[in-house]
Amino acid sequence: MYVRAGMDKKVLIPDPATAEGKIVVSLKEESDIEGVCFDGTEENEAIFSNYLADLSFAGFDKPVFASAYVVGDISGVSDMKSHISRRTKNGVMEQEISGGCLGLFVTTGMDEFTKIDEDAIWSYNCYFVVLDYKNGASYKEKTDFSLRCSDWVDLNLADITGDGAQELVVSYNYNKSIDFGVYHVNADKNNMEEIYSCNQDWEKNGEFIDRMAFEGRLKDNYKVVLGFPCIGYSKTVSMITDAGYSKSQMQEKIDEIGCINYVGMWNNGKLRKKWAEKYGKVFLYTLDDISCVKTEEDIMQLELVRSVCVGHRSEEIGTMHIYLGYDKDSGSLVVKNAEYADEKMAYKEWHTKTWGKFTFK
Repeated sequence: MYVRAGMDKKVLIPDPATAEGKIVVSLKEESDIEGVCFDGTEENEAIFSNYLADLSFAGFDKPVFASAYVVGDISGVSDMKSHISRRTKNGVMEQEISGGCLGLFVTTGMDEFTKIDEDAIWSYNCYFVVLDYKNGASYKEKTDFSLRCSDWVDLNLADITGDGAQELVVSYNYNKSIDFGVYHVNADKNNMEEIYSCNQDWEKNGEFIDRMAFEGRLKDNYKVVLGFPCIGYSKTVSMITDAGYSKSQMQEKIDEIGCINYVGMWNNGKLRKKWAEKYGKVFLYTLDDISCVKTEEDIMQLELVRSVCVGHRSEEIGTMHIYLGYDKDSGSLVVKNAEYADEKMAYKEWHTKTWGKFTFK
């Protein structure tokens, strides 16, 4: 398979069921679209029509827009090689990759694409599509991820389940938080399955695997207990030596009306249980960073980094690194390990993080 990105005028994506011989796929790069999507003129709308693809063979009744792609062994290990040619600011870059599958993030309902407001959401009608040119099959999955003018979904591949097939790993930086998901192609069932997603409706779901497994509480001497009972993890940290606050800050009085802060939870080191019960919730906040790591046993795990907060999301005392691994019995990700980083380390991480880009360590 030959994938040409940013090289041709029109987008062309062949049907895996009928493609034979030399398979050529023509896609657009994000840089190609930046000058078009923010302008609502009729001229740019006409240009944009060249960016839409016919995926009727995958069940779409109108042309779709593919804003992200990835190539690899998504449906299983194969001996097929793919060649990717990309037009960049430094010229054409060429790369050979193992695998004969093309993963796409596509959207329909492009009636909003001419909005000039960069913060406007283009469409919630988005799908993940995997085209298997090795086996002549197509898979798709409706998703809650959305397409925005100013934020783009980032696609990666990693064998999270350990079965040799690569999972579609999705990250999306929005409002200084990261939405994240993992999707697995099940060739036997001819479908795509969601293994994990933190891109959910907060009003309905509200909690995710790592956050549901977390427990935190305050105790005397300005201490905070952090734990994941499911793996027997527990760590006691200090608001002073670890989180970096002074004893004088801990003595400030609380205004019961509208109180959201941790201060005043202690009186000379003694926990004020009334205030702690009412205002002292210890919780994990937004997903700040994600990466893929391998254990000493060569098992792939996901490392999720979340802020630890007391009382309110603005009162951070460090970060938790939560390691998720695949559980074959449940068919989902579960907490495997955890590690706390104090405020100094959290500050350093914040200034070096990749802002939504999935990385491998």
